[in-house]
Amino acid sequence: MPVVVVTESQTCIPVSVAQELGVVVIPYILHLDDHSYRDGVEITAEEFYRLLPSLKEPARTSSISPGIFLETFRGLSGRADGILVVTIASTMSATHANARLAADSFNDIPVEVFDSGTAAMAQGLVVMEAAAAARSGLSLRECLEVARHAAEKVELYAYISTLEYLKKSGRVNAVKAFAADALSIKPVFRFKEGEAQLVSKRRSEEKARLFISRKVADHYRERGPLKVAVFHADARLQADELSSLIRQRVEVQGELLVTEFTPVMGCHTGPGVVGAAFL
Repeated sequence: MPVVVVTESQTCIPVSVAQELGVVVIPYILHLDDHSYRDGVEITAEEFYRLLPSLKEPARTSSISPGIFLETFRGLSGRADGILVVTIASTMSATHANARLAADSFNDIPVEVFDSGTAAMAQGLVVMEAAAAARSGLSLRECLEVARHAAEKVELYAYISTLEYLKKSGRVNAVKAFAADALSIKPVFRFKEGEAQLVSKRRSEEKARLFISRKVADHYRERGPLKVAVFHADARLQADELSSLIRQRVEVQGELLVTEFTPVMGCHTGPGVVGAAFL
């Protein structure tokens, strides 16, 4: 029986890709005013971003509990030799710690819990690499090493269209947010080793997309062909434009995926986020 890779819905791996690779995706819970939804099961990313502007209270999420992980492990124990859980960066969520608690109390089959150090489709690419290794018949320890190597290489760059939601969540100074919005500044972030780092401030979304495409191209010149995923929060046209810029500059290994940006993080960033993950 094979190794099974488990992850969370905030990776936003396309359903068809997850099914093809045999990845088990556990949904986060999204709290929208008086209602709660399982991310990707009871509400799609597209539906979430459509509802977001009309909410009375800021959207919230719940970390995946140890009990949910245990339930998942038990369901897999009859058809797997081992389980590799690839989680969001432990600096961002209690989910990693909860997965470890569950793994420590589960003895039916071996379970490894790996902190990807990243999130969204950067984590998704790490998951896809590990799942491909599992499908090729590698052992649990070997799949863990594949995930570790991918996590060291993977990069994520994204820009935020508006600071309104970060301001509401208290994650950015209100005065700075107002000044940035007034100047139409689009901050570009790099997410690496569990931290979001501000790497540029561009005066338009177009210039932000150009900056990101050049960053991808820089890595292409160093490494050669890259696996690339472009993601967006209710901004498909802008995502397609970024995809086109990347294709002009980079030889993409396999399909360039275009997917939605996770509502788990979109709660704080709002719609309009566009970015690229690659390794």
